[in-house]
Amino acid sequence: MRILILLLFLVPTMLFSQEEINGIILEVDSNNREVPLPGANVFWLDSQIGAVTDFDGEFRIRYTSEYSKLVISYVGYKSDTITINTPRNIRHSLQSKGTLDEVTISARIKASSRSFLSAENVINVSQAELLKAACCNLSESFETNPSIDVNFADAITGARQIKMLGLTSPYTLITTENIPSIRGAGQAFGLSFIPGTWVESIQITKGAGSVVNGFESIAGQINAELVKPATDDKFFLNAYGALNGRFELNTHVNTKVSDKWDTGLYVHGNYRGVKNDINEDGFLDTPLMEQINIMNRWQYSNTKTGIVSFVNFNYMNDSKQIGQTSFNPDIDRGTMNVWGGEIDTQKYGVTAKLGYVFPEIPYQSIGVQAAYSKHEQDSYFGLRDYTIDHESFYATAMFKSIISDSRHNFTTGLSTTFDKYQELVETTNFNRIESSYGAFFEYSYDDLEDLTMTAGLRADNHNILGLFLTPRIHARYTPWENGALRASAGREKEAPIYSLKI
Repeated sequence: MRILILLLFLVPTMLFSQEEINGIILEVDSNNREVPLPGANVFWLDSQIGAVTDFDGEFRIRYTSEYSKLVISYVGYKSDTITINTPRNIRHSLQSKGTLDEVTISARIKASSRSFLSAENVINVSQAELLKAACCNLSESFETNPSIDVNFADAITGARQIKMLGLTSPYTLITTENIPSIRGAGQAFGLSFIPGTWVESIQITKGAGSVVNGFESIAGQINAELVKPATDDKFFLNAYGALNGRFELNTHVNTKVSDKWDTGLYVHGNYRGVKNDINEDGFLDTPLMEQINIMNRWQYSNTKTGIVSFVNFNYMNDSKQIGQTSFNPDIDRGTMNVWGGEIDTQKYGVTAKLGYVFPEIPYQSIGVQAAYSKHEQDSYFGLRDYTIDHESFYATAMFKSIISDSRHNFTTGLSTTFDKYQELVETTNFNRIESSYGAFFEYSYDDLEDLTMTAGLRADNHNILGLFLTPRIHARYTPWENGALRASAGREKEAPIYSLKI
């Protein structure tokens, strides 16, 4: 009877117990004291079994006799490998790379560079590349970069379009700080609505973009990262003038409001009032134009709580006159005396970003993004009128963390878009609403040596396209030191130009 009771007690224990290795990872601070090291990676060599130390530097990992080499690593520290033959407690201190022999490395930073570590084919364009043009907006920023083909969609209006992988603008997702910004009614002239001095850097991704940013972007993605009030110059003034009658003025004023808040006021104005007709065909070579563009940007940073936030308020008014050099809008509009037209655009909006990094789990974060904009365009081309009002709302929430250890990362979340168009072409009405909501999951793997892979899947429900899936995958393999092989595949959906009448 006693034996039976003992077996009843021991069997569940043996079934549910699992041999584990507990330990703490430390570092030596400037006072030569050992302190816990949170976020360090602990994993069995040549396996998928791993763990990450918590805020107190402690970890727990399953033990198996199949593996005997335990690897401990952290960015900025020398990785160590410990031989483990039996389950036991571990107390180990990592050595900072800063205590190694001094090595001085000097390099020349290129104005445009390509990442060899990312699975996507990403080209980074810095401010040094943007400075090659004396004056510019976002569309003109690519004229010195061969990665993107920039052409005039038509010579009369001066509208520019870009091409990536042989496809025009609608197949390329253009974002501002990863928030879709140039789409819908802004496709034709939107690239000229972002002043070059506001851009800190540009990331160009060729091929299918990330599922995190939406179901579009089959040809690629262009992301413009704006200057930050906390790091931008306190006062910046830039003026430009040319013989062709083009003048520009850019002013940045940045102020530190408190320890956590910074704000910046960015004003851009450009004017072209000279009628250029070099080939003497009676038509303007470039449109006459006026633009005023204002942005108020707020930045909140709190390193103790791990919260970072940006809020932008933007207003723009843009006017263009096109057609024959003798065209006078006050006299000739609506007549057949001479041909001409005007394009008046007004746009205003607000964007907000909020990010939170868990203080005790630095590899885990939550992000929320939202944007609202109103685009109003009133124009006519000869005797043909065209007006469009585009009201847009976009929001996404995402969660980022790791699986087992930092070699396995994932991002998941929800997103929604709403676009209301009131469009009139002469006497024909094309009013419509396009809306969608979806969910996404993206997994990234990095073996810390030769292979990097990103695979994602999103599901969206669109009021016109219905329910559909968007799979995408990117892979990068480095067979030798100075070379990399990349492959990407994916699916994209585009809503029809004319959709739901309202």
